[in-house]
Amino acid sequence: MFIKEGETVCIVGGGPGGAACAIALLDEARRWGKKIHVTLLEHKKFAEHRHYNQCVGVLSPPFEDILKNEINLKIPENLVLSEIEGYRLHSDLLSLDLIGEESGRSVSVKRSKFDASMLEEAQKAGAVVVHSRVTAIEVNPDGVLVYSEGENIKSAVVVGAFGLDDGTCRVFEQGTPYRQPDFLNTVITRLYLEQEFIQSMESTIHAFLLSHSGLEFGAVTPKGDHISINIAGRNVSSLVMMEFLRSAPVQRFLPPNQRREKPLNYFKGKFPIAPAQNLYGDRYVTIGDAAGLMRPFKGKGINSAINTGVYSARSIIRHGVSKNAFADNYYQHCSELTEDLPYGRAVRILTNMATRFKFMDHMIAVAAERPEFMKALFNSVSGHDPYKKILIETASLRLAIIFAKRLLAHFVLCQPAHLPASGALRVG
Repeated sequence: MFIKEGETVCIVGGGPGGAACAIALLDEARRWGKKIHVTLLEHKKFAEHRHYNQCVGVLSPPFEDILKNEINLKIPENLVLSEIEGYRLHSDLLSLDLIGEESGRSVSVKRSKFDASMLEEAQKAGAVVVHSRVTAIEVNPDGVLVYSEGENIKSAVVVGAFGLDDGTCRVFEQGTPYRQPDFLNTVITRLYLEQEFIQSMESTIHAFLLSHSGLEFGAVTPKGDHISINIAGRNVSSLVMMEFLRSAPVQRFLPPNQRREKPLNYFKGKFPIAPAQNLYGDRYVTIGDAAGLMRPFKGKGINSAINTGVYSARSIIRHGVSKNAFADNYYQHCSELTEDLPYGRAVRILTNMATRFKFMDHMIAVAAERPEFMKALFNSVSGHDPYKKILIETASLRLAIIFAKRLLAHFVLCQPAHLPASGALRVG
């Protein structure tokens, strides 16, 4: 079941994953001497900046290598709002500057501008962009018919790059065996503060692991003229966000004139924590968040979307559009992500238990004393290494004994976390 000369590939979703897939499809087709058409359906008009994206908009390593090596692109410097210079982890009582090394820079961008730039590059490569919402798809033995609010598109295969958009997820679930991945809900808000205060945050991402019911984690990220605040959990809401903003660890990072309750705009979203069921089949394949293929409990969604978009494009051109072809080629190329899933689940469970039972203070205190655990936390928060590698490199009898003693002190003796003398550690 190979794509034929002159046939069309339809991509549903024009974000970074869909745009990268379009660019890679056309480049790969030229390399193999095939002439194909690529139509990209995206109902948003990113250039108008009317839509808010749930993604905080931080590009982390190796995003520059991915852009250059996979689709021969370089991020325009005018899209960079700021360079992220560090990470600080907060528990209920303690804060720790995470010390480690990254093989590249992390930058914050405005997602609408970044997405518009990627979509423009896809058009330059030869993709046809149609701004219309998909309403239904039919997958037949001889092709796919994609219905939209504007026009119908006949194609040899359809690529789902729609994230976790509820409407499009339902369309794919009705038209294919695809079932959307398990996910966490997110709530994001913005605070526009004085430039002097934002600069005082030193371009540091603040990650919060607090013992708040219903909250798995939160983050405060400086982004040029504002800060983005996001929280995630099974049932997070605007009320949980307000509790998060009122909490003492977060209040330390809000100026006094912003600590009063003011009307805020909230944006609801979700991100996957497991792969989708039947994420590919005959004549259809999903990528990025729609496929649930991203580092679990860690993020790097833009990197994963671009990578999986490129992998799917190469599989389509080189090996065809059957379910077996996607299983043997596309999914195999995603092994770096899929093989890390059980380790990511384990870390998520352990982290949730630590926050629930107010043990995170001890973990931060240990990281301030032990360089190997500091490295593990840095790589986990920054997303630098896979969880499998982090766990293997960190596991040791010495650390096990240290944590056993602290568990005894915390749960049996009810002693607070011992605070080591460390310039990186701050007491709330």
